[in-house]
Amino acid sequence: MSAYYDLYETPSPKGKEDKKSLHARICPQKTYTQKEFVEHVAMYQHLPKNLIGAALDACIEELCELLADGNIVELGELGFFSTSLKCLRPTDDDKTKIRAESVQFQNVHLRISSTFRRKIRHAMRLERIHSKTKKSKQIISTEESRKEKLKAFLQKNVCITKSEYIRLTGLTRHAAIDELNKFILQGFLRRRGLGRSTVYIRQQEEANG
Repeated sequence: MSAYYDLYETPSPKGKEDKKSLHARICPQKTYTQKEFVEHVAMYQHLPKNLIGAALDACIEELCELLADGNIVELGELGFFSTSLKCLRPTDDDKTKIRAESVQFQNVHLRISSTFRRKIRHAMRLERIHSKTKKSKQIISTEESRKEKLKAFLQKNVCITKSEYIRLTGLTRHAAIDELNKFILQGFLRRRGLGRSTVYIRQQEEANG
């Protein structure tokens, strides 16, 4: 799947009539609610939905408490959360004039880690949405031919991971996982493990047939 974008005119500085330049802007396909996000994670990471929802709620609650106490919080590869303040009226260094009531919470800031940026940059495939001539990359293989490739792979290997199936077939990550799940429903595959440790093996009945 691609991330769609369009080009927009960049306003010229005041007083200048130079030729306007363009800038790219993402055109979001949808906004995910927390419920939809949890369902998405459960489907593609093979983790219990109720466990993800409870863990996410707990993380948000504790993050709020830690930030309210003036801490900086790192959330793995995502980055660092911190808070900023604002003064409600002009102040100086005269301690007698500065009151706690004059300073308030302003915002929460997230400093994204370089690792997280690199992951998005590597995974993002951009496509200009209004272009009528540019076409998305077409997968010319059929599901049956991909299944045959999978059978041959599993004859030489005990199991296959999501990443290996993506490389084997050329499908996008989500399309590959959807197809692996389809093969499970067909009784051809069986899933083992959770999250990043998930692997897929042949169903015993199918393997013995």
